[in-house]
Amino acid sequence: MRLGPINLTWGSPAPLDGAKAAEGLTIDQVIMARDQLFKSAAGISITPENCMQSPTIVAIVTAISRRISTLPIQVLRKTESGGQAKKEPQPNHPVAKLLASPNDWQDSNQFWLDATSQLVRWGNFFCVKSRGSTGPIRQLLPLNPGQVNVRQEPDWNVIYETSTPSGEFQQLSPFQILHARGPARDSLKGDSVVYDIREAIALEIQAERMGAAVFGNTALPSIIFKFAEGAQGYKNEEDRNKFVQGWQDVYSKHGRFTAALLPKGIEVDNSAAIDNEKAQYVLTRQYQRTVIAAAFGVPVHMVGDLSKGTFNNVEQQTLDFVINVVLPYARMFECAMEKSLLTQDDRNGGIIIRFNLDAILRGDFKSRQEGLNIQRQAGVISANDWRQHEDMNPIKPSDGGNEYWRQGPSGQGATPPGSKPPTPTDTTDTGDDNADANAQP
Repeated sequence: MRLGPINLTWGSPAPLDGAKAAEGLTIDQVIMARDQLFKSAAGISITPENCMQSPTIVAIVTAISRRISTLPIQVLRKTESGGQAKKEPQPNHPVAKLLASPNDWQDSNQFWLDATSQLVRWGNFFCVKSRGSTGPIRQLLPLNPGQVNVRQEPDWNVIYETSTPSGEFQQLSPFQILHARGPARDSLKGDSVVYDIREAIALEIQAERMGAAVFGNTALPSIIFKFAEGAQGYKNEEDRNKFVQGWQDVYSKHGRFTAALLPKGIEVDNSAAIDNEKAQYVLTRQYQRTVIAAAFGVPVHMVGDLSKGTFNNVEQQTLDFVINVVLPYARMFECAMEKSLLTQDDRNGGIIIRFNLDAILRGDFKSRQEGLNIQRQAGVISANDWRQHEDMNPIKPSDGGNEYWRQGPSGQGATPPGSKPPTPTDTTDTGDDNADANAQP
């Protein structure tokens, strides 16, 4: 099978100097060329497609994508009334309905799981905006970021080059594409952190493979044989090969816990063996987790390293993770959707798209209640605002559910500012010794 023009630089962090389109290559040749392009010093090729062999990358992608996929996403309208800004949900807006059901084969949760995974690994997320003959966007059709090339024409227009599932080459305009991306060296296509730290990822994968090989061999190192002093050795190469092959047949497959008797004149040489402690195997794996997590800005406890974690700092690190990692990725999606999915009239009318991060930004129950209580006493929230924050049913307005405290902590009440205080009851002396005690405040 022969392939048409293939750009071997697609999906790379930046075009390589002198790279040209390859014509007439077989699939095997293309794969070999691409593997060589991204091969690491550790001896394996690392790309955003195969980086999930790294346990740390799996932990990072899982932590970010699961959180974003569970966030409610809302289409809101910013309005101003009485000098105060408000945000009103727009559940019947066409974009709200689109995001609730992005396409025919993905529900909203699956869509954001996949979208976040691609954005984290590739630094880019692409969707074709499928429209009917008239009217709004009907579906969002995800594209493989590795099959999308972004280039800029001499007139500054941006072109997206990709291929359809049937293999047909297409050129699309920004009007047809939803493109969410991270930082980009060329200001066009987001940079992939995976490409930038592929050596660190490759070292972690190779360290894991080394451990698997060692434990797969009953945690025994490779064995080197030597002739004892004064031994003449084997008479010919055939006898030597017969001994080596016989040893491998027994111990490389089914030789666990099998006794061995070496021929006369043969000794085991362990001088070249390196145990895991001397190789700093555990420390190497722990350090690689830290390096990879730091490149993505993820706290190390999120990738399974609890060596320096305590009850208090893990909670704070989790909040930092939401603020410094999840929120930036959410903003990448929000800005891309506002630019690509909303019309100019929508933007002029104050329509915005927001993920609701309140649920994952909440602290522990005690701290949360203390904070809400401070706002309640200061007159910032009402009882129903508090209850709504805790997903509780509201109190009837007649029972004071919507009232705000407008007086100081020593005399809270719902009396509107400027109104006259209640008239005190007449306490004129009537000769009753209990008059003062019966007087109403």
